[in-house]
Amino acid sequence: MEAKIILEPFDRILSGYEKVEELAVNIADCSTIAHKYARFGVEGYRLGNYTGIGYLNRYLECAIDRVPMLIYQKNYLIPLLFKNAETSFQLFNDAYRMEAFFLLLEWSLKHQPEKILIEQDPTVTSSKKKIIDSAYLVFRLTEILDSGGYPISHFQTIEQFIDWNRIYRLIDNGGVGRHSKVFDPEFPENIEELRMIVSLVSLKYPETDLQIPE
Repeated sequence: MEAKIILEPFDRILSGYEKVEELAVNIADCSTIAHKYARFGVEGYRLGNYTGIGYLNRYLECAIDRVPMLIYQKNYLIPLLFKNAETSFQLFNDAYRMEAFFLLLEWSLKHQPEKILIEQDPTVTSSKKKIIDSAYLVFRLTEILDSGGYPISHFQTIEQFIDWNRIYRLIDNGGVGRHSKVFDPEFPENIEELRMIVSLVSLKYPETDLQIPE
């Protein structure tokens, strides 16, 4: 039986003084994780510090000291630091969820890197590697798998998804105005994002059969 990954309390620093407790992977488990997900581009792990703005602190600056990080595709670091929530435990407890995490990461770096990279303070950050906003990725993964997964797994046509998406906005191209389309099937990035979402949903619901036209 595969050993369970341990998440333990971790203090992050706000405004230089205040401490807030989140969850981090036990450093003893990092080698196991790095080896298991090497096929997705993980090349190892390290302890690291950074100061930046990300989802973990509602997009306010916070300082992180000695947090376990995965080294990803040479140029990126993935902090194994997450909000103190059930979804953080699910990331390691549900076999399909970490695979979905890396597929979402790969797609996001290609299409929407500005959404998943932590904005770092260059005056206090010496590392040349970019920091992945892993807490945001877990949030987005939860939106896709747990909020959208079940209904999407039952859709047969893209029109069904479009009708549902008008209300739930799982994909939102940012259009404004009375006649704007939240999801535009003529917009290639919207279609690519839907394909990615369906591939993730299929990991949780193998019966998913939503047909997306080329």
